[in-house]
Amino acid sequence: MFSRVVDMEVEVKIFLWREKDMYVAWEPQTGVVSQGKTFEEALKNVKEAIELYLEDPDAELPEPISEVILATVKVKIPAKAKAIVS
Repeated sequence: MFSRVVDMEVEVKIFLWREKDMYVAWEPQTGVVSQGKTFEEALKNVKEAIELYLEDPDAELPEPISEVILATVKVKIPAKAKAIVS
């Protein structure tokens, strides 16, 4: 008797933002980050990077995230840091 190994799929949430002339894509559960010149390229690259990460038998599998809440907060920047930020 033999057993059959079947690949499975899980849906993960990807956070994307633009930095200068590149899009950055981040998957928070695995910590995998990638980038691309376009939104689509960044998504394709991060998907490939996550799949490579998951090939490691010791990799932690991402649990499905049912809800994503994006919030914005204002933070104070110390006066001494303003020169660096501007």
